[in-house]
Amino acid sequence: MATFRYDDKNLQRLYGELDEKHRLKALRGAFRKEANRVRKEAIKNLRGSGIRTDKDLEKGVRSVVPRKRLGFGVTVGTKGSKKKGVTAGVHTNRRGLKKPILIWAEDGTKPRKTKSRKDRKGHSTGRMKRYGFMAKTRAAVVGKVEAELREEVANYVIKTAKKYGCT
Repeated sequence: MATFRYDDKNLQRLYGELDEKHRLKALRGAFRKEANRVRKEAIKNLRGSGIRTDKDLEKGVRSVVPRKRLGFGVTVGTKGSKKKGVTAGVHTNRRGLKKPILIWAEDGTKPRKTKSRKDRKGHSTGRMKRYGFMAKTRAAVVGKVEAELREEVANYVIKTAKKYGCT
């Protein structure tokens, strides 16, 4: 059985030489890179889930790295653009209406139906099945994220330290 030893004395020294602003910059860069890796995995699972996808729908899978705190998230949703009429993460249906399909595709929807009126009986209008591509992504990457994030933090600290002359 092989043992793995990791000596991070040089990394700690480089990290200590950086000031607070550059430390946060190095960590945020590592989180951003790992978030994008998880986002690509989520898009791969979206394509394999059985739902028809295109570039607009895939843009709805977003990675978020907050400014105020350390960490990252990968989420589905819609995001408007400053350009008029351009929105990421929506599907334009056959009636020309833009619908946030990704939000519904993850968990599915409950069965819907119309109400009865005098001249018409209520009927089922269907439901959307659960695709669960984000849950599948979470299960696939939860074990790898910590190890890869540790490696990315080390790479970004070294890169940032060299950039600001702390070698």
